[in-house]
Amino acid sequence: MGLRARGATREFHRSILNVCTVAVVACVASYASEIPVLTGTVNIVLANANGMVVLTDSNQTVRLSSGQVQTGPQPAQKLFRIDDKTVCTIAGFGSAPLSGFPEFTTSAAGVLDTYIFQLQSKGGVHSFREKLTTIAFLIGAQLDGLGNLQHLGQAQVGNYEFEFILAGYDSDGTAKVGKGVLSPSLGANGILSSAIKELTIAAVNSELVHATAGLGSAAVENILAYPAQLNEEPEIRRYAASKSSDRGSSLSVDEMRALAESLASHSALVNRSYVGYRLFWPIGGRNQIATLGAGRVEKIEQPLFQDQKVNTIPFSMSIGFTVDTNGVQALASLVLPGTLGLLLKMGFVGDVYLDNGYYFDDDFRNGTLYYNGGPIAFDPSNHVTNCVLSLSPRVNTKSPDVQELVTRFPWSRIVVASLPYPYPE
Repeated sequence: MGLRARGATREFHRSILNVCTVAVVACVASYASEIPVLTGTVNIVLANANGMVVLTDSNQTVRLSSGQVQTGPQPAQKLFRIDDKTVCTIAGFGSAPLSGFPEFTTSAAGVLDTYIFQLQSKGGVHSFREKLTTIAFLIGAQLDGLGNLQHLGQAQVGNYEFEFILAGYDSDGTAKVGKGVLSPSLGANGILSSAIKELTIAAVNSELVHATAGLGSAAVENILAYPAQLNEEPEIRRYAASKSSDRGSSLSVDEMRALAESLASHSALVNRSYVGYRLFWPIGGRNQIATLGAGRVEKIEQPLFQDQKVNTIPFSMSIGFTVDTNGVQALASLVLPGTLGLLLKMGFVGDVYLDNGYYFDDDFRNGTLYYNGGPIAFDPSNHVTNCVLSLSPRVNTKSPDVQELVTRFPWSRIVVASLPYPYPE
């Protein structure tokens, strides 16, 4: 990363160190717990009408048998090309071995790799919001499955917060930056569930738009808000001048890249700490950088990553056909037991199982939609005509997801009743 501590910046680093100290201490404490293996990360996205720059660091954290943490010898992938229009960065758990099952390791990278493969194999046009919300659903289901298999206690739940940023171009060519934050909680019954704490999309016009995530985001946000404190840095001085004169619209892609690299460097310096007698860099290593412009991903620069076999909750994608179950004495479920289904731009006529599915821009007509309390994401883009919503007694009707499902759509009737047929588990 070319880290450098210049004399004129030391006072600034000390001034913002207090902002980040609590985060660093919390991060180091979480590394000492058994799972998951976390990465101290900085994600930075800078965008205006001239293009976009997306940067992450590469450091990953490993925990020794003694319990100490140190920077791992191999880089971790935190930047992903979703398709030719969008890229995604991640900040949160990198990979997590399940206690007692050392051969089973699950990772956020594995989820994204599988999703990317599904997009490539199925083709079609996918909106920016569809991709953002699909990733949130898949990662949330992965976190829930991982956490509940571990039988987590309250002290470990915070380790599972996860952030991601999606940057790129929508199906209509408009530039956008989206951010998702998943925050898990532990219910009274001991079941971990991940709620979407933040899911936002910002349109990119002429003025500079930015997004940050990860442990290093506090330092980056501080510099972007108060750049004059590092005015001797040419990249930050140029940003300060542009911010003052035209709100960042004059920054070129090259200037945004130089700014992002400088911000990452300072974030790494602020967040370094000693663990025992060893200097620990939760942020650092070679930068991973994507540049985007003219409606597409132009270039991605990354180190080589070691191949690692990972296990993720299997999922499949179905797009653009109609399932008609009218007159059939069975309920339609395109989601196999033990898997997740992405059902996009589908038509459903008749009865449908909803559990374990993400539904986006689907059309439901003349049937009963049965929900048994499992993972679900039922997007507002769905259309419901002459349908009954049937909730089983095990459904928590007070949960935000269920409240959204109940209140947003024009159900002809809502009932709470036992299921008429055995439900696929």
